[in-house]
This record gives sequence, C-alpha cells and structure tokens, in this order.
Amino acid sequence: MTRLWMALVAAISLVSCQSNVGPPTVHAGGEQLRGVYLENGVRAFLGIPYAAAPEGELRWRPPQAHPPRLGPQEATQFGPACPQDQGNPDWYRKVAIATGSNGDVVPPLSNISEDCLVLNVWAPPGTLRQSAPWPVMVWIHGGSNVNGFAHEPNYQGHAIAAAGVVVVSINYRLGFLGFFAHHALGEDGSGRQGLLDQVAALEWVRTNITAFGGDPTRVTVFGESAGGTNIQALMHLREAQGLFHRAIIQSGSLDRDSFSTHDDAAALSVRAFSADVSAQTLRDIPWEQIVQRQAAEMPGHFYAPVVEAPRNAFVPLIIGSNRDEWRMYLSDDVEADYRQGMAAIAPERRLDVDAYLQIVSNDPKRRADYLQSAPGFLCPTQRLANEARNAGQSAFVYLFTRVRPAAHDLGAYHGAEIPYVFDTADAWLPADAADAALTQTMRRYWINFAATGDPNGEDLPYWPAWSAPPQLLELGSETRQIESVHTFALCALTEGSD
Repeated sequence: MTRLWMALVAAISLVSCQSNVGPPTVHAGGEQLRGVYLENGVRAFLGIPYAAAPEGELRWRPPQAHPPRLGPQEATQFGPACPQDQGNPDWYRKVAIATGSNGDVVPPLSNISEDCLVLNVWAPPGTLRQSAPWPVMVWIHGGSNVNGFAHEPNYQGHAIAAAGVVVVSINYRLGFLGFFAHHALGEDGSGRQGLLDQVAALEWVRTNITAFGGDPTRVTVFGESAGGTNIQALMHLREAQGLFHRAIIQSGSLDRDSFSTHDDAAALSVRAFSADVSAQTLRDIPWEQIVQRQAAEMPGHFYAPVVEAPRNAFVPLIIGSNRDEWRMYLSDDVEADYRQGMAAIAPERRLDVDAYLQIVSNDPKRRADYLQSAPGFLCPTQRLANEARNAGQSAFVYLFTRVRPAAHDLGAYHGAEIPYVFDTADAWLPADAADAALTQTMRRYWINFAATGDPNGEDLPYWPAWSAPPQLLELGSETRQIESVHTFALCALTEGSD
C-alpha cells in the first residue's frame, strides 16, 4: 500500500503505455516543455518553475523571474515540496488509521527544497475538442500555511482535466519562509511572501495558459482551508486584481479582523529570532533549522495571510464548509473542549447558546465540535456570502455532510470533500456507491462553475444562488436544498461574541 501511495505521488501509475506516441510538447515560460500522456489521454506537465528559487540572497524577497532554460525540458516529474515538517503525512495517517487502514500506507515526505516554486498543469486530451479555449482551475493547497504541497495525491487534476478543464496546482512558500516580517529584512519582510508567490503563479497562468488550451479570461481559483483563506486574501491584494475571475473557497473563509497584519507577523518573527539578528544571518540559517524553530516556537500555529485594511474585490463565488470541521481535532476531554468554546462566547449569550446546543444533539462531542466549527468555519462562510451578494456578485453556498462508510468517529471532517472534487480518493479510503455518485455530482458542479460562473447543469439537483432568504445546498448522502435558518442559528446566537 505504501508503494501505491508513492506511485500516486509520482504519477507513474497514470502514464500511458502508448510507445508510438511522442510526448506532448508546449512552449511556455520561454521554454520548450515535454510532458507526458496519462492513461485517460490527459496531457500532464509537471514541476514547471514559475519563479526563481527563493534561496540564498533571494530568500524572503518577492518572487523573481525564472530564467528560461535552454533546450527541451522534461516536465514529467513533480518538483520538491516547499520547506516544512511531517505535518502533512501525519494528517493523512490520522485519517487512514481512523478509517481502518495501517498508518504505514502514507510514507514520510522526503523531496523538500527551497527551490520549490513550481506548478503542475493537466490539460484535456487532444481528442476532446471544442471551439473555444478551456476554462482554467488553479488549486491553492491548504495546510495552515505551514504544510502541504501542490502534488498531494488528492490534488492531482487528471480526472477534472479529462472532463474539459485545464487544471493547475501550485506550490508557495510556507511558515516562516512565506509569512515572515522581521524588521531586519526591510521591505523584503512583508509577511506576504507566500501570497506574492501565488500572485506570480497566477501571472504565469495568464501569460502561458493558452499554450495548454486554456482561456486566460476564465480562471477560477479554488482551495481548501488555508488555501481558501489565501484566496480571500488575494481578493484584497492590488497585485492580484484581474488575475482570476471566479473563486471556490472550501472550509477557508476568515472574518476581516482575523487576517494578520505586518505588525502581527513581525511580532512572531521577533519571538522566534532575536530582535537584533541581521538579514544576512537570517538568510544563512539552513531551512531545516528554520522549520525546527517554527515548530518549537509556534506548534500548531495558523499563519493567517497578511492583509492591511481589508477591502474585497469580489468575483462569483462558491463557498462552503463541512459539518464536522473540528471534530478530528477535539481532545480526549470533550467537556474541556466545550468549556473552551463557551469561553469565547460573550457571557450574556452563553446560556442561550448552551440551551440551543442541548437541542441540537445528545452527543457531547457533536456539541463541542459545533461550538468550535461554527465560529471558525460556518459563520465566516455566511458572512462572506452575504458580502459577495451585497457587492452584486453571485454566491453559491454548500454544507458538506457526507460521512465515509467505515467505523470511524471523524464525521464529515475537515478536508473530507477534497477527493470528491478531484475524484482522487486514496485506495485506502472507504467508499461505496453513494460516494461515487457524490463525486460525480460535485465534480460537475465545480466544472460548470469554472466554465460559466453557475454550478447548475443538466440532471443536477438545482443549486440556488445565495439570496434573501438565503438558500444553501447540502452535499451528502443526498444532494438537496436545506434550511439555512437552522444551519446558521448558532451564528445568530453568537453574534457579538468576544
């Protein structure tokens, strides 16, 4: 099983055996790139540099242009992940063990380097013809902006591309290397290095995606968790305006006052490194030591994007969250988790909130999860959808509720929707006919939205736009419209909390 997972990462198992067909070749980024045909006919171009390696004197600087390489370049292997620890495989192991598999099914992450500013492109098969360029979907991975990489098995775009979309996944700098604002770095210490990497990748897409058959005027950014919050941050950045035209935010919206500021990022950097350390000393520290330092000083820290004076430039939006976002992160002391959640509620509202939660469920873990998940995911989702609607943009809101068929206690956990979107569920992840049906439904919604700005299509349950009174769609064992008043009741009860 370990070999299977590694094969997925390397995409070797998907390579076509058509020895009589030459590799697909494109000219992009000033280079001649030779990709690979996959078994489903999709053309894959992997590990493409979109910016120069941000190491040495370029560490913490805004992304610099990648100098084109001479001669044909092989684009058949994924590039390195950006510097990080083993948090990503540890998360997958947690899910694998909970759903009945051995943790060894997920190997450790080994290919890591600061030379990581690469992207991957999956283009529709050449036999799939249409009169206009294909819509483009750019995936921004999650991982608290401290873990994750573009070529995780669940993020690979071959299945979506086969249906008529050009799919791009991107790496960006993480943790202290991507969200660092020490005063010794001057203007380089913006705290936005990771966000500016994403901007550079989107600029590369705008300039080069036509070579892969993509339409640079129909670019949809989509991402989960920190990837979703980064998308929301990109809506605020002047540098990102016009680089994407639609957005899909999965379990990742933030309230305006939850973004980081330059001063916040600078305070973290001084906490981890002395205030009088020099820029050269910082640039000379091996990245492994930087990763160790951030793990020691800020374990479990979410590196919120740095956004000053938030002002959204809205685009059409799909946004949603999962029913049990925080359940997998609850401690063994559920009552303590419940008390912690209550402590964040304004004192004058706690009795009403507790009474409501006693009605919601007899399960103490369900109540504790809802108390944590609502303010962190569900309520910001509602507020951002309202802001988009008020700005004159369409918003389509979902609640993901599907629970995998296994004896686990994860519920519809954080990140559970991703393999349904990509149709890339790991072999060890339990599934039945309902999961296969939901996969097809969600993939079609996402592709329709990327193509037209509306997820609806033939033979799909109707998904109403967010309106007054608001409507949302449940994506679960059934796909149906549900009562939004009940779903967001806790948000109304906690409005005005500390």
